[in-house]
Amino acid sequence: MKPLVTLIQLAIVAAILYPVYYVWDTGRIETFCENIKPGMTLTELNALADENHISLNSPQGRTDSSAQWMTSVESKASIDRYACVIIGAVDRVASAHIVDEE
Repeated sequence: MKPLVTLIQLAIVAAILYPVYYVWDTGRIETFCENIKPGMTLTELNALADENHISLNSPQGRTDSSAQWMTSVESKASIDRYACVIIGAVDRVASAHIVDEE
């Protein structure tokens, strides 16, 4: 009986803490996405990601003048898909927007 009570207590604690974690995680991604400006270089984008402690998979070493790329930063706390999608060409950011699929 004691393991069941412990399990229920852990579930209650998780139910209380999850909304706080969700708001924090989605908030930091939203703030990061709002700070991305069209025309930023990849170096500036990577510096912004480092400053916000966000792991970003940005393209490296693109020299083709027509190279287009897309990357995203997804919330780890979100059950639905909450992400900042970043689109660019060569070494510049073209746009960044939040995708929230419910």
